[in-house]
Amino acid sequence: MQESLLPNSELEFLHRSAVRQLCKWRAEKGLQWFRDFISKHNLDEQLLADYADQWKKGNRGEWGMWR
Repeated sequence: MQESLLPNSELEFLHRSAVRQLCKWRAEKGLQWFRDFISKHNLDEQLLADYADQWKKGNRGEWGMWR
């Protein structure tokens, strides 16, 4: 694994885990469910931006995946 892909802190690890969870829900439950979910919750802008970036790169929420 490339060193730059490893989290630098516990906070970054938690952030990446949350991003992966969003990717997983989108993959498993579908786009409409995901849109409903994010419209009902006040999510951090950086979380959503990183989710969009990871989704675009092919991350579907697999354990430990970060692209």
